[in-house]
Amino acid sequence: MKKISLFLSLIMLFGLICSCTEKPEVTTAEDTTTQAQTVTETETETETETETETETEAETEEIKPVRTFTNPISTKSMPDPFITYYDGYYYGLATEVPNVRLYKNKTVEDLFINGEYKDVITVGAAIGGGRTLGWNEWAPELHYLPTTGRWYIYFAACTDGFNFDSMRMHCLESDGDDPFGDYTYKGKTVNNRIGIDQTVWYDEKSGEIYTAYCDFSSDNKGQVIMLASMNSPWSVGTKRVRVTEPEYAWEKRGTDASNDGRVNEGPIFITHNGEIFLIYSASGCWSEWYSLGILHYVGEDTTRKNFLNPDNWVKSPKPIFEKANGVYGVGHCSFFTSPDGTETWMAYHGMATPDAGVEGRYAYIQKIDFADDGTPILGEPLPRNTKIPVPSGEE
Repeated sequence: MKKISLFLSLIMLFGLICSCTEKPEVTTAEDTTTQAQTVTETETETETETETETETEAETEEIKPVRTFTNPISTKSMPDPFITYYDGYYYGLATEVPNVRLYKNKTVEDLFINGEYKDVITVGAAIGGGRTLGWNEWAPELHYLPTTGRWYIYFAACTDGFNFDSMRMHCLESDGDDPFGDYTYKGKTVNNRIGIDQTVWYDEKSGEIYTAYCDFSSDNKGQVIMLASMNSPWSVGTKRVRVTEPEYAWEKRGTDASNDGRVNEGPIFITHNGEIFLIYSASGCWSEWYSLGILHYVGEDTTRKNFLNPDNWVKSPKPIFEKANGVYGVGHCSFFTSPDGTETWMAYHGMATPDAGVEGRYAYIQKIDFADDGTPILGEPLPRNTKIPVPSGEE
């Protein structure tokens, strides 16, 4: 028994020695590098597959085509177009002679073609004192004034028929805050003189309502632009100053280039980066030479004393927009913003031929830009076959 126990003990001792002398498994630097490369290659393959899948998904996404239109945006003569954008809709007006018609639409390119419309006043309407509205409903404009929280439509028209000597500027006030609601006739804004093409501008700094309009001068200067403040939205103040009159050849053209068609009319205010400009139309509206001029306000503030000082309005000796690219007689403009507020657009009328005359003035629109000093850059009228992207943000 002792021999067996001794033999078993020797066997166990031999096994213990053998287990202690076995070599452990070792991972070398080369093995580590190989493992890392394998992991990296696997990750790269995964990333590549993901990128490929993303690119494939992007390629399969439907690319929405950019909607475009071509000028003009009216199918009939629509001179003196005025367009503004408010709360999801474009609103537009133009000279339509027997009435003041207000248009409303989600898209501007078919505002005057497929837009909803209503006549806010027509020939024969009572305007007080036993008088009725006559013909020549010209150049209507729509403006919101914070002083009252109402909308106002300004236009020119004769009284009691077709007598041009009775041509006056008139004002309508909205019954509520809806620009497409009902309107009430408020009166003539200047009662004792012929006047047309009235526009207004509310100055947030001074709280003044300023107006510019075309007056028929009594000193043989032709049609001139007057500037004044408003006593109320429907009454022009008594201090009225002349800020421009026809001086240059491009402001005096009528039936032909040699005629003396002395015209400054159709004023409209535009502001950018704190700078104020007054753009106006020059030469005969019936001619191919109808064009746009510009005045820049350089006064130190917009108080009535400075704003109504003609010396503070600097006039450009050259037109800033005139006939080009087969579009003639371009003028009487207005400005509006795109739905997302990132773009400024101009509406104006133009003619397809040099001799189209007043019955051939169709509505056009195009985007404008601004110089570093705030001056509007209107460019040239785009050819009628030009495909123009719709305003930014338009649905």
